[in-house]
Formats: sequence, structure tokens, C-alpha cells
Amino acid sequence: MAQSAFEIDLQTRNDLAIFPKYVNEHSVMALFSKVGTIGGREKLDEIFKTPLTDAAEIEQRVDAIKYLRDADTGFKIDKRDCDYIEFYLKQLPKPVSISKMKAIEKKAMFFFTGDNDFCVISRGIENTLQLLNILYDFCSTANFDTLPKLLQSFNLTIRNTIEHADFIFIRALFGKEKLSAVEIAKADYLFRYLGYGRLKVLLDIVYQLDVFISVGASAKSNGFSFPVVNKTGEKVLKLQGLFHPFIKEPVPNDVAFHYDKNVCFVTGANMAGKSTFLKAVGVAVFLSQLGFPVPAAYMETSAFDGLITTINLADNIQSGNSHFYTEVSRVKHVAEKMTGSQNMLVIFDELFRGTNVKDAFDASLAITSAFSKLRQSFFIISTHIVEVANELSAIENISFRFMETVFDNGVPGYSYLLKDGITEERLGMWIVKNEGILEIIEEIIRGENW
Repeated sequence: MAQSAFEIDLQTRNDLAIFPKYVNEHSVMALFSKVGTIGGREKLDEIFKTPLTDAAEIEQRVDAIKYLRDADTGFKIDKRDCDYIEFYLKQLPKPVSISKMKAIEKKAMFFFTGDNDFCVISRGIENTLQLLNILYDFCSTANFDTLPKLLQSFNLTIRNTIEHADFIFIRALFGKEKLSAVEIAKADYLFRYLGYGRLKVLLDIVYQLDVFISVGASAKSNGFSFPVVNKTGEKVLKLQGLFHPFIKEPVPNDVAFHYDKNVCFVTGANMAGKSTFLKAVGVAVFLSQLGFPVPAAYMETSAFDGLITTINLADNIQSGNSHFYTEVSRVKHVAEKMTGSQNMLVIFDELFRGTNVKDAFDASLAITSAFSKLRQSFFIISTHIVEVANELSAIENISFRFMETVFDNGVPGYSYLLKDGITEERLGMWIVKNEGILEIIEEIIRGENW
């Protein structure tokens, strides 16, 4: 039975900067960009576009990446060889039969004229044989019983292919310095026609291994850890030492969700770090659904069916709708998505900032109260209206956290630490006064009256 598609939309991808919108822009995918081959880069893109929803599949990928990071397998992928193999396999026309006479004629033609087509085929076969030899050695030297389940399946596929009756003769060609014209013709017929599909499956495994090895190396260099996947059916999300990977010197934070506390309501002053924290949670959950390491010291999570965020919601000027209407439409969109599945993580940053305080208060209170009843999903909601938090305090499954502001001689500073409770700090007028805006205006008035 095929797994259901993970629910994530363009707004969420943009909020979390999953993919770069511009050249050299920060993105989550770029954190794992050390993939060597062209096929590996395409595989990485495919993985990022198709997060998993099955806990067992997520755990299998986690185990495979962790094993390749820690084990000295000796498996090395040559970027140029793999890229050239793909180029070779695309050559036309494909050989649909083997002719010994034509094979000898082609090699003779190459000897006298340097025929380019024969050169491409010869080099392509040489590189393909070398890759198959490396794959076969990788399988032969590995202790099958100690391999993670996903790598066991790779191992079996590689062995079954290279030991298949159609492929069996090529093992005698491994390491051979010069191939005869007939051997070249037979190998070309196998690689580009008879065994083409099987060879493409092996290349797909190579590209997955390329991605996994790169991701494991990135986990080390970025200080990421591997998520622990909870397969009991219990809904859980626990993050310790969580940080945003784009911040140079991040302050780690802890947060946890479960059935009895499925809503986290975050308050805090402007610039205290609420949005960055919300994004960090979203990034960690997204990466965990890929089976990738996450920016946290520890993470335990169940599998989600989707992730929806509303953090950097842009105005749609062409539609003629107000920002508040855009916000309401977004909340409606989230609610409609949850009719299909309630096993989701939903993140709202500063609900209803596009309207007056009274409407924002009423709408935030009503929407948060309603969502809190959907106990199979987890919610993180931040607001600048502290009074909403006070009104929600009687709802037992809501946990209240705030981003701390520290004052030094009346001047605010930010610890970026998430603490328990509700903050009453408001810095809007302090910032206005500190910028001297009123003094500038008064100076203009005095100038006009002079």
C-alpha cells in the first residue's frame, strides 16, 4: 500500500526557506548540498519534494544515513564516472543485437580514424564496469546481518543484478585493462539495451548512497542529531537543544508536545526571537520527515501527515483583498486541509496582525480555542496580544511559553530563551521613543513656527 503524500504547501516551503528562491540564497536544502553527482543532486531534490509519512520508512532512512556516517565502508563515488555513465547511456542508436563483425569493424575504424562514437562507448563501458565492481565489492565486504534494513535491500538488489544470468559475464571483465571488440559489443548491448532498466536501478541506488553519505557528513559539520522515531502510535514531538541552522551563534531551546499538551502558545516582545523559534521547529519537523538529521541536540517524534506554517504571509495586492482577509483565508485553508488529516503540525506566527486590536483579540481567541480541540494535531501559535493568552489559560491542553526580554538600566536586551509562562512585556512605545521620532517631528514643528 502506497504511503499518502505529505501535506506541505508553497507558503510553508517559503516560510521555512526549504528551497532557495534566488541564487546563493540561504535554504535548508543547501545545508546538504555537498552531494557529488548530478544524479545525486536530482535525488536530493526529489527527496526534499516528497517527505515521508510512514514512521518505519523514516526510521529506515535515518538508520541508513547514520550507518554510512559511522561505518568505514570504503565506498567512494566518483562524480565524473557517474556523470559520464549517464551521458554514455543516452547515446543513440541503442544496440538491439550483437554482431561480431560489426564490433571488429568499429574497433578497427577507431584505430585508424579515432571515431568519437566508439570512444564514448568504450569509456562509458569502462566507467560502468568500474562502478559495478565497486558496488559488488561494497556488497561482498559488508556484514549483511549488521546492515540497516534499507541498506540490506540495496545490497540484495545489487547482488541479484550483478549475479543475474544476463550480467554474469561482466564479472570476468572487472579490472581487465583492455577489452576485445566482441567484449565491448556484448557489454554495450547489455548496458544500453538488454539490462538498461536494471542498470538504471543500480544507478538510483548509487545516487541515494551519494545523498546519504553527504547528509551524514553535513550532520557532523552542522552539529545536527538524528531524530528518534516513535512507532508506537503515540503522538509526540520532543525537541531539546533546538536551534535555527541559519543563525551563526544560536541559543538552543527545548519544547515538547503530546496529546495532553498539543498547543504551544508563545508570547514575547518584538525582536525577542519568536519567529526564529517557530521556524526552527518547522525546519526540524520537516527534516525529520525526510529521515534526515535535525538542528537539535535531541529529537523524538512521531510521523506527521503534514506541516503547514503561516509566518511570512504576504499581501496579495492584485486580489484587492486586505491583509486581514488574506490572514482569514489562510486560516480557512489550514482548517480545510485538516478535514483530510488531523495528524499535522500547524504553526501560526502573530495571528491576525492585519486588523484592529479588538478584532484581532476576538479572532485569535476563537481560532486558538477551536484548534485546541483537535487533539491529534500539534499547534504552535504566537501573538503580540498578551490578553489572548490570559483568556486561554483555563484550557488545560495549552502550554504557555514566552521569549524572554532582559532589561539592563532600562534598556531591553534579548536572551532568546524560551521560558514557561506568559510575558507582559510590551516594547512598542519604548522602541518608538528610543528612535527619537517624536523629537524629530517636534523639531520640524518648531522650524515651521520660527
